[in-house]
Amino acid sequence: MKVKQKALVCSALLMLAGTALSACGKEENKPNTSPSATAGASQKSDESALSKPLELSVAVWDIQTGFDAPKAKDDTLYNDLTKKFNITIKPVQITWNDWQEKAKVWAASKQLPDMFANEVDLGLYQTWAKQGVIKPLPDDLSPYPNLKKLFSSPAVEPALRPLKVDGKYYAVPRFGGEDIGDGRLGRPIRYRKDWAEEAGFTKDPASFDEFLAMTKAVVQKHPGVTGLAINSKGYLLTQFLGSFPEMVFSNNWTQENGKWIPAFTSEKAYPGIKQLRTLYSEGILDKDFAIQKDADGTNKFLSGQSFALYGMEGVSDEQVSAFKKANPGVSPSKAMGYLNIWPAADGKRYSTAGAPFWSNTFFASTISDDKFKRSLQVLDYMLSDEYRILGINGIENIDYKVENGQYVSLLKAGETLADKYPITSKLVWLAAWDPLLYKGKKVVSSDPEGAALLKLQIETWNRYKQENKLMPVNFDFNAISTPAKNKFGALDPDIQNDIIKVILGKGDPIAQWKEIVKGYDSKGVPEAIKEVNDEVAKQGIK
Repeated sequence: MKVKQKALVCSALLMLAGTALSACGKEENKPNTSPSATAGASQKSDESALSKPLELSVAVWDIQTGFDAPKAKDDTLYNDLTKKFNITIKPVQITWNDWQEKAKVWAASKQLPDMFANEVDLGLYQTWAKQGVIKPLPDDLSPYPNLKKLFSSPAVEPALRPLKVDGKYYAVPRFGGEDIGDGRLGRPIRYRKDWAEEAGFTKDPASFDEFLAMTKAVVQKHPGVTGLAINSKGYLLTQFLGSFPEMVFSNNWTQENGKWIPAFTSEKAYPGIKQLRTLYSEGILDKDFAIQKDADGTNKFLSGQSFALYGMEGVSDEQVSAFKKANPGVSPSKAMGYLNIWPAADGKRYSTAGAPFWSNTFFASTISDDKFKRSLQVLDYMLSDEYRILGINGIENIDYKVENGQYVSLLKAGETLADKYPITSKLVWLAAWDPLLYKGKKVVSSDPEGAALLKLQIETWNRYKQENKLMPVNFDFNAISTPAKNKFGALDPDIQNDIIKVILGKGDPIAQWKEIVKGYDSKGVPEAIKEVNDEVAKQGIK
């Protein structure tokens, strides 16, 4: 996934804890008892306002799979949520392979779900807002304290500015952090640490050439193994962290010689472009990267078919099991490591940074007033610590316990929360994305290997916080809205596809890239540059 921007990838949380959570968890350890049914939410809903049963259509990644699971009817957390707000949920399926296109088709045909998670470029967002495709949020968010706190958060507010259209917001950011660096593991490089050590490499590479040499040495010892796989096409741009971090997201801009330009038009993008061609031409990059589906590369890595992977911030219990099955006798926690990117041109190693959200929850303009209010109540509750802890960890003293400040799993061997609460395991991502791990509020897996991998993830996040520099972020610049700049945002897929063309191409990759960049003149890039720099001068942005 993105810092998807997807990246991703990749995660922290809002602070408004429901004190009833732990109290209810201590009452009795009955498998079918959930504290959310009796504990107060972060806000007290007016019972009369909830007297009318409502159906809400909801689209979030893979939600239908949760509803189709064998134990879906026994999902206590989901059942309690629907009772609490007197709703039923109609799942509207989206996957990582179709989520953005489906939203565009639904918007054009006026068939958007009541609530849906998505990411759209700024130009399309503003078009949807002005054309009445999506519903504006109320000016007064006082009835929804968690939403109000989110929109006033010092970490979130600067990044929200572009989302204001004619004085109104038309989306709720899917919260995922409290500062611009909380997504520093959003573009990770996972690798088989055991294979690297076997080949004589025990340190992070100091350059791209060292990474290339290490990968070649490993592949030589493991014939048939791919050197580098990617989680999805967007993760190809991880490569630029080691040369030109502004290019990690293809619609970013950069400041050069006192002028703002799209990052992809900068000569600083050349080394990363050339490196990607080298990885492919020398047989290191997965030969199927351009035609694969999302997560195909991750599955290759877990199954022992690739040495390195661009992607996979954390490793779930299901992925640990998949690794064990495909690599019998191999310890996942000893085999899988994080490889820090080599230093960029300035000698510093970089990590991803940006807005503490990469996507939003939207509401269709066709939603009734009653449904809209109920949806906001549900989303507000989903942003509370109470629901986040339930959704990520399960029920205290049934699924986990807090021991010496650590969240410890009580699940039986082979049991997972996704199996036990299949609908919740999908629905929980509607409002936020895993903001508990780096705050020490996520359950440590009952599987020792899973627990060790989780510990490594937290340690790596903290190590990068100390050792790496965050990629440049300027929220004042990002908030600039001009007609041509907003259209530029829609070019993101084109830029990524053109990078792929160069990777697969023949001849000089830089010459080919220069021709491609020149072709963007007809797509409004010069106009965007002029408009942006005029506005920068007008606002006095540095």
